[in-house]
Amino acid sequence: MLRFVARNLNNVYKFSELQKFGVSFLGSGNAEYLENLFDQWYLDNKSVPATWDSYFRQVLESNNFDFTPEPQNGQSVSVRLDGQSGVRKLLSDHFRVLLLINKYRHRGHEKSQVDPLDLEHIQQIGKVKGYTKLDYSEYFTQEDLDREFYIHAIGSTGITKDKQMMKLRDLINYLEKAYCGKISYEYMHIQSNEERDWFRDQIEKYDEFMPSKEQKLKTFERLGQEHAFSTFLQKKFNTSKRFGIEGCDSMISGLQSLIDAAASAGAEHVVFGMAHRGRLNTLYNVFQKSAEEIMVEFQDLKSTFNEDIWGNSGDVKYHLGSVHNVLFGDKKLRLEMLPNPSHLETVDPCVYGKVRAIQDYFQDSKREKAFGVLIHGDAAVSGQGIVYESLQMADLEGYKSGGIIHVVSNNQIGFTTVPKDSRSGLYCTDIAHAISAPVIHVNADEPELVDKVFKIATEYRYKFKRDIFIDLVGYRRYGHNEQDQPKFTQPIMYEKIDKTPPVFIKYSDKLIAQGIVTKEQVDNLMKTHEDNLELAYQKSRKMDYNLKDWQPVPWEMIKVPVLWGRIKDTGVPLNVLKTLGEKINKIPNEFNAHPQIRKFYEERLSWIQKDQPIDFAAAEAMAFGTLLHEGFNIRLSGEDVQRATFSHRHAVIHDQKDPNGQDYVPLHSVIPKGQEHRLSIYNSHLSEYGVLGFDYGYSITNPNTLVLWEGQFGDFANGAQIIIDNYIASAESKWDVDSGLVMLLPNGMDGQGPEHSSGRVERFLQLSDDDPAVFEKNLGVRLTRQMRNSNMQIVQCTTPANYFHALRRQLRRDFRKPLIAMTSKRLLRLQAAKSKLIELTTQFNQVYDEAFPEFLVEPNQVKRVILCSGQVYYDLIKKREELKQNNVAILRIEQLAPFPYEFLQKIIGKYNKAEFVWVQEEHMNYGPWAFVRPRIQSVLAKTTNISNSPIQYIGRKPSGSPATGFHQLHEKEIQTLLQKAFEI
Repeated sequence: MLRFVARNLNNVYKFSELQKFGVSFLGSGNAEYLENLFDQWYLDNKSVPATWDSYFRQVLESNNFDFTPEPQNGQSVSVRLDGQSGVRKLLSDHFRVLLLINKYRHRGHEKSQVDPLDLEHIQQIGKVKGYTKLDYSEYFTQEDLDREFYIHAIGSTGITKDKQMMKLRDLINYLEKAYCGKISYEYMHIQSNEERDWFRDQIEKYDEFMPSKEQKLKTFERLGQEHAFSTFLQKKFNTSKRFGIEGCDSMISGLQSLIDAAASAGAEHVVFGMAHRGRLNTLYNVFQKSAEEIMVEFQDLKSTFNEDIWGNSGDVKYHLGSVHNVLFGDKKLRLEMLPNPSHLETVDPCVYGKVRAIQDYFQDSKREKAFGVLIHGDAAVSGQGIVYESLQMADLEGYKSGGIIHVVSNNQIGFTTVPKDSRSGLYCTDIAHAISAPVIHVNADEPELVDKVFKIATEYRYKFKRDIFIDLVGYRRYGHNEQDQPKFTQPIMYEKIDKTPPVFIKYSDKLIAQGIVTKEQVDNLMKTHEDNLELAYQKSRKMDYNLKDWQPVPWEMIKVPVLWGRIKDTGVPLNVLKTLGEKINKIPNEFNAHPQIRKFYEERLSWIQKDQPIDFAAAEAMAFGTLLHEGFNIRLSGEDVQRATFSHRHAVIHDQKDPNGQDYVPLHSVIPKGQEHRLSIYNSHLSEYGVLGFDYGYSITNPNTLVLWEGQFGDFANGAQIIIDNYIASAESKWDVDSGLVMLLPNGMDGQGPEHSSGRVERFLQLSDDDPAVFEKNLGVRLTRQMRNSNMQIVQCTTPANYFHALRRQLRRDFRKPLIAMTSKRLLRLQAAKSKLIELTTQFNQVYDEAFPEFLVEPNQVKRVILCSGQVYYDLIKKREELKQNNVAILRIEQLAPFPYEFLQKIIGKYNKAEFVWVQEEHMNYGPWAFVRPRIQSVLAKTTNISNSPIQYIGRKPSGSPATGFHQLHEKEIQTLLQKAFEI
């Protein structure tokens, strides 16, 4: 052990005061290091870092030690020590004080009083906090309590900046109030010193928080309105589910405080996402949705309902969204609540995406005009993986939105599951540590403190543009829904809840005691609200309810195309294609591109200049380029999309020599300078569920942006099935929310095994609302109306030209629909799968007739018509050539849904002596077969002069796995089905 020697005393101290602390940054070996550092400084202050020199000087000066202020070179600092009160003891005292202070800063939240029910030690619930015992006796004795200690720390904030000396007793009391009261904080894990310092100032200057009488009255009135609303609904609709907020009522006042702070900060848009718990309360109190509308929903009085109107299915009242504009003087703040399903937390990435889309639309690079608020449940925020997938977007360039405010409405129960069974961590908000987000825990029965916390959170988000969590700890007054009996599973907890007055009653009594309001004022406030709600109820009995009343309004009207023909025309003039094609396929000579990528672009440029057929990658780039040229925007995101999984896109080219060099994006060449933001191509983190949800949220915001999400392999979309089922496939029907999102799903049986073959087209087809009865009844629904009255489109394009038209069609019309595009991996480089430029001047083909009629017999002599979809077409063509069979025609269905009944009928009529078969490369229980079978049969039945025999199936047999993992078996299976396809 190094010895500390007081050289201008005769004493030699062998015992180190510092080394008895073995549990911190000042413990054990670190104490020796600090002693050694002081020895060095004592001999030569220049031998230690300037910060330590400053520290030692300040400690000595502040404690009246004499030393030579500026020693000359070669001289030591002269210090006069006085026995046991020497520097060693002084440093020991100071470090012990800092240890105590830091322990409160790090772990004070574990001793806090944020639970209004005080459930901490109830075995039924589980001990959910209190790992650390905060006790001064770990560092000091009882005799030390009335001693003064030096507490100042250089470069610190809070009390260690503002105070020099404090009695230990006073310091402990101060820290207890700051860190262990009814607000507690987790912020010491934040990596940024600036953020930690800012938070420390907010916390340790708590005595500056004194709400004015006006603020208290505002909180009182807000809580009163909420209490009256909840009470009225409970009385009037006591047999209905409403998922009330009672027990966390103060969240309503807190959210309104947040909106006040947001307006002051200059916000123009706030996007909310939340589950069903407290949703109606929020819509009524915060969004000012009328009580009449809400009560109409309770009574199911939507008289405008007509089951014959497409897309009119609706949803339960606690899933609906809303839009409301709040005026603050001459400023308008737009509030939007996204609709969402019962799948908890699934709205999270949608909020991230919508907020980012608003910011991009307004070119808000500072992320100040719009932000998001996510309201979580305590069980959901710790249990649902989508929370983590969403949080990972916080600092990603293509996904960040400048900070989301997360509010956990912490009922301390999930349905019937208590914290000890619903999470492993100390708090439900522990996931915040994954992105170094601060957490503020607050007692929900302290509305003044709740308002303060929501204000702090808003200020933090605006100052640092980062996510922050509020853990609003309360309870759930009733069961999971109001008909549940919670005492079956939590008897002790609900015995306490039954004895706990509502927060409004508690707060009213407090203000009455303070002389701020009277009992008469409280009663009058309640009567006013109750009378208004009763009047609203009576009106609601006669009110027609219109779905549009709560529909989120698009930010921008759909841009009507003006170039190159009518709205539905997707073709582009040949001269324009060549001009744009040359621009987007050139890499500047001075740019250090990889040789293979340069060759890749040179080859594509050659195709354009020589009018040669182009491949799928070139067609996609042409679709993007022409849309950008027309004034539309493009956003493409997903795993590895800049290069593309199969190395075919290379949309963002990296400098091979300069590590600081900027990337080159060829598509920028068709965008006017300064408008590069109109094209966004981002590699995502390794997430399907989260990123698809983000891009869906983005797509519902600006209809003039083509938003595309690409799966690394189509199979991987099953990780995002909740977004597909509950938003993409059904949102327009449930909520009247439109989306033009494109899903690109690499698909095809290429012998790569079960997880790299099938894009699961059968799942999407099952979700399609295409109705064969419409065709069978001869209702004459043609292209535009059929598309408009469908929930999504599903295509398998076999030519680059059709892929080009499918993408452009998304924006070249006056409505928006999701597009599911099954994209072939093999066709990306298949020479036979290329298109001439002239084919890009036409339009999308839903069905391709026989491509080589000149090599076949006359149509009325054809013996078999093969119907297929996707890349198997090229296998069939090759097999037919091998067999030299000229009496089999091959038709391709490019658009599977909505099914092209009339297009197919128009083509097949001439094959009046043929039998019809369906060929697919997938197993029988996969692929399009189950979907197309009844629809093709309907077409056959409605077409005169042709065989109406049941259509036959040719393909792989049923299987539990999408594809074999053995390449030889794969080859055998494909050859077997191809052979069978031509056996007449």
